[in-house]
Amino acid sequence: MANRFMTSSFRIRKRYWPLIAFVFLWTCTKTEDVDLSKRKQDFPSRTLTNAHVIFKDSGFIKIDLRSPLIEEFAMIDSPYTLFKKGLEMNFFNKTIDSPGYLRADWAMMNEMRGWYEGRGNVVVISEKGDTLKTEKLFWNKTKRLVFTQDTVFIISKSGDSLQANNGLEAKDDLTEYTLFNNQGIKLVKDENL
Repeated sequence: MANRFMTSSFRIRKRYWPLIAFVFLWTCTKTEDVDLSKRKQDFPSRTLTNAHVIFKDSGFIKIDLRSPLIEEFAMIDSPYTLFKKGLEMNFFNKTIDSPGYLRADWAMMNEMRGWYEGRGNVVVISEKGDTLKTEKLFWNKTKRLVFTQDTVFIISKSGDSLQANNGLEAKDDLTEYTLFNNQGIKLVKDENL
């Protein structure tokens, strides 16, 4: 009985020799060259959800950033970071007691070029307490300049209100700015009249 089992086992192995030879020859043939320049590169190299990121310099907090989704695209020629679901950020320049504030529904930053963009309900509050509101805002970090061509509202800490229908150019700390096609309200005390 044992002899008959071994004989049938040998026949089964003999039956698979052509299949084994075919697989061996098929795997040993030269494979097609893959063009790596056409590979997909528009996917994030790192994704953070419900992120709370703190940037420090010399032991002092410079930026306190919160965002529901951060995607970093580092595998391209000009890497950038995307905040598809918006961001909120406190930034500290001079004192920790009065930080600046930035909020946007969507944002992108290209650290290599020093270029930042915010879209949708953009609100910037300077360290002095002045507020800027617009739908789209750009920041050139190297020139320390913010600008837009959209309608801008600036409300000072004292309550003065300015509207620029064709945008503005300003220093990034909002100490100096140029408004295009502007109008506004200046609050004056009655005793000065």
